[in-house]
Amino acid sequence: MGTLFGALNSSLQAIDAFQKALQVSQNNVSNASTPGYADQIATFEATPFDPNGGLTGGVRSGPTQSTDNYYADQAVRNQLSAQGNATAQNTALSSIQSLFDTTGQTGVLGALNQLFQTFSAWSSAPSNGSTQQAVLSQATALAQQFRSAASFLGQTTTQLNQQITSSVSQINNLASQIATDNSAIAQSHPPDPNAQASLEANLESLSKLADVTVSHQADGTATVQLGQGLLVIGSQSYSLSANFSNAPAGGNPNAIADAQIQDANGQDITGQITQGSLGGLLTVRNTVLPSLQGDGQQQGALNILAQQVADRVNAILTSATTSSGAAGVALFTYSAASPVDVAATLALNPAITTSTLAASNPGPPVVANGAALQLANLGNSTAAADTINGQTILQYAGATATGVGQQAATAQSNQTLYTQLVGQAQAVQTQLSGVSLDAEAVKVLELQKSYAAVGKMVSVIDSLSTTLVNMIPTA
Repeated sequence: MGTLFGALNSSLQAIDAFQKALQVSQNNVSNASTPGYADQIATFEATPFDPNGGLTGGVRSGPTQSTDNYYADQAVRNQLSAQGNATAQNTALSSIQSLFDTTGQTGVLGALNQLFQTFSAWSSAPSNGSTQQAVLSQATALAQQFRSAASFLGQTTTQLNQQITSSVSQINNLASQIATDNSAIAQSHPPDPNAQASLEANLESLSKLADVTVSHQADGTATVQLGQGLLVIGSQSYSLSANFSNAPAGGNPNAIADAQIQDANGQDITGQITQGSLGGLLTVRNTVLPSLQGDGQQQGALNILAQQVADRVNAILTSATTSSGAAGVALFTYSAASPVDVAATLALNPAITTSTLAASNPGPPVVANGAALQLANLGNSTAAADTINGQTILQYAGATATGVGQQAATAQSNQTLYTQLVGQAQAVQTQLSGVSLDAEAVKVLELQKSYAAVGKMVSVIDSLSTTLVNMIPTA
């Protein structure tokens, strides 16, 4: 009887093991599409078999194993971080690119080409009222293009500031959630696969925003660093902040200060954020935009171009004379309060009229259309006074447009590339750690058969026990 009862206990232990394994498979199936969830494997351990010692052998439940692969997870996070950077840059640069049409048909470059063509038509008929009026109209249109471009870049800066603030808020929220996940994992024994799935999903979401470094601890928790500083350790998270109030050099209120990201101690860590959507936003906000609209340290290509065009056109006209011999009048005006205000304030001089538009050069020799011809050729003039950094005005404008276009094209190409790489990394991750519903179906069938077999064994033992009991004579 002792041996039968021992066998019965072994059978019950096996039933419990198979039941737990079925629960693991059920949890796998339920979480097959849960982000970050890794397939769990139920294990079994053999119990000692020694008939002489009354040990009947059998099987019992072992620790559940996770198929989570650190290296596959890290590969996915790395590619998500690069994809987030490229996507943020592509979105921001696509809108900026519309201002700088490399074909020269629209935007600032298009209006500039049109002005020089209008100067050329005027030089052929310098006393013609229609060509004179065309010059004033096209100068007005060019000034409007410069102001519109400056306004758009200012709006883009505001939008990027808002997006950077939102990204920092998302990072802080995810860091808090990861700290909560760490706490749940540290308190769960055995480890809770659902808490681990939540942790991995939040780490992937965080990687899309910034290039974080993740270190998994022995207890299953994750320590997260951003640059050289801690973002999460154990159940403690540390918040970032975005700062746009650091005044640029010179104290000019219209100059644009760089966006700055500060850690929980107020230290500037902007330079340590190079990937993720936050890294992409910072690149456009602190590098691309200042190069175009200027900041406390530079005038910006748009203002440089606007000032050079205005100054040279004005210089030529004011040194020329009208058909009546009167001194010429400047064509453009702009605010001289700051070099970064030029494009935003460029306008047609309200004092100029068709009658004061001077076409004659001062000579000698005096040529009736000399100044008009000089203006017609200004865009391609290689004279030192007419060039910008060794480039003609049109070359400089074209190079600026091309530069923005190349940056946008690179960002778009990188977005496509890293989207593909994310897919490849996730495919490997799924292969190593994902739940296969087909495999789980086979596993459940095997466990059910095993469960049924042990159940029959219990029935046999019960029958034998009953028979033995009935064989005992009654008093």
